[in-house]
Amino acid sequence: MRRRLCCSAVVSLVLLTLPSCSSVMKVGISVDPPSAAVFVNGVRDGQGARRIHDFDFGENERVCVQAAAPGFEPLCEMLTKQQVTDQLAKYGDFTWVLKQEK
Repeated sequence: MRRRLCCSAVVSLVLLTLPSCSSVMKVGISVDPPSAAVFVNGVRDGQGARRIHDFDFGENERVCVQAAAPGFEPLCEMLTKQQVTDQLAKYGDFTWVLKQEK
């Protein structure tokens, strides 16, 4: 009994030290103009000035990022976890410039 309890404690300790496989990524996004509203999966998540956003890939394979500002064409990007990982590794944060409406 004592040995079984000791082994359980060791296994629990090892499991606590393993890295977790989180589906949430912290991603920096900047949008010009800074007044643009930024939406992640349809939920408003701040404005265009550089900000860290949480991308949750737990339930979906893609994250929808939208930016919109009066007088500018809206932007919509569907991003996979791999695309986000590649962008962050090669170029860093996402930066988008909205085009003025004609």
